Amino acid sequence: MNSIDEKANRILRALLGSDELVQRWWSSPNRAFDMQLPDDLWHTSSGRMRVYNYLLDQMEAPH
Repeated sequence: MNSIDEKANRILRALLGSDELVQRWWSSPNRAFDMQLPDDLWHTSSGRMRVYNYLLDQMEAPH
């Protein structure tokens, strides 16, 4: 796993609270990505940036 993969998973663990929910997030259709799976997007350069930027935005969003 490279460092951007690790960073993405760290962000997700902080947001979701468990490794199980992180796994589920990667493999579930997501409205933010037009119901595409984040994991499918992650395998392209443009998709990886889209997902990573989304995660960064979620970290900054007030909850």
